[in-house]
Amino acid sequence: MAENDARASDETPSMEVNFASLVLTLTSSAWMGLGKIADPISGEVKKDLAGARYTIEILIMLREKTKGNLTSDEDRLLKGVVADLQANYAETVFTGGEKAPES
Repeated sequence: MAENDARASDETPSMEVNFASLVLTLTSSAWMGLGKIADPISGEVKKDLAGARYTIEILIMLREKTKGNLTSDEDRLLKGVVADLQANYAETVFTGGEKAPES
């Protein structure tokens, strides 16, 4: 068993699993959907406003469901990324001539 664990750790990069890493992973996905950053695998920049909106809604749901259970740093991070993403989504839709996806 320990031998399998050692091999698994050699094959995958060591990343700490915590609330902040979850929020940042979802945030990166939303930025890609907004067309603000490139997909790290393909290197392409593609807009997927429906995907970005869905990911932002997941982050909002996390904010609501975890209210009162986060550290002050986690709470500040989550509120900050949601505000930034919502502002960028609105800017993309309203100034970029994009149509907001249907709910």
